[in-house]
Amino acid sequence: MSLNDYYRISLMALVIVMLCSCTKSGSQGPLTVVSYGGGAYQQSHKTAFCEPFAQSTGIQVNSVVWNADYGKLKAMVESGNVSWDVVDVTAAEYARGRRESLFAKLSERPREDEFLPNSIADDGVANVYWGTVLAFNRSAFPSKQPKSWADFWNVKEFPGARALYDDPRGNLEFALLADGVSREQLYPLDVERAFRKLDEVKPQIRVWWTDGTQPVQLLLNNSVAVSSAWSGRIYASPQAQSDISYTFNGAGLELDYWVIPRGSQNVAAASRFIAFSSQPETMARQAELVGYGPVNVQALSHVSEKAKSQLPTFKANWDVSFVINSEWWALNEERIKTRWLSWKGK
Repeated sequence: MSLNDYYRISLMALVIVMLCSCTKSGSQGPLTVVSYGGGAYQQSHKTAFCEPFAQSTGIQVNSVVWNADYGKLKAMVESGNVSWDVVDVTAAEYARGRRESLFAKLSERPREDEFLPNSIADDGVANVYWGTVLAFNRSAFPSKQPKSWADFWNVKEFPGARALYDDPRGNLEFALLADGVSREQLYPLDVERAFRKLDEVKPQIRVWWTDGTQPVQLLLNNSVAVSSAWSGRIYASPQAQSDISYTFNGAGLELDYWVIPRGSQNVAAASRFIAFSSQPETMARQAELVGYGPVNVQALSHVSEKAKSQLPTFKANWDVSFVINSEWWALNEERIKTRWLSWKGK
């Protein structure tokens, strides 16, 4: 072997080692960040997290949307064909995904002393509390207005078409609240009782909405008089704030988590993105944009008083709401969703 051949083979070996090292540690992007829902919520991700991160690091960030279809995420991981790097999942999906080892371990984590207790783990970081509220068009009820889920079910005193999110999670709880169950006694859910109560209002449901922008538009154009809605979508729309009222009484609050799907080729950069997005100033920016409660408690010092009063975590709102039990749903969601589809089709 000549000296030139030796150097050429050595150089090739060095390149292979470097490529293997990069694959193991995670490349530097571009990152694909997945938002639970589009519209104002996705835009808050872009404005508060994705664009500033890209400017700060030089790493390109692509923002896409999903509807929290757990089966899709699981199939992606199990097939080994992972095209997502950071995913915004519900607390129930996070609990289930941990049990099924769907998430990669973070290579970098935010500061735990700034967060609510038990918000940070090796494979996920809590992001925001968001709320599903009872909302209505003010013009539909000029005198007496609905104030509870019992009123939502009361079509005699509060007439008009209704809309609900096309998912059993939350709706079963609302049905039980309408049937007289207290917030403190909701879990474990009485599924049979909830579906019996849902039978009562089903004929009034004009739309089963699937995207957070839908209930806002349905209420604004008077297609329905009352609907469940994500509070942040009303908060983020000046027209909605003018024409739509909503109440946190009986609102279902949920916690979302940032996770990295196992098999992502960008674990290091994805972890860096999550840590960046968990800083007080960035989380406060999102709260100002979309009105959801940041889990980083230091963020609240950067949020205006006007915005604070509309956050799900604001004390007056928190005290009349309930937190959806993610552990119960993690154990039961697949079974209940199958029943939900069957019930809707009857």
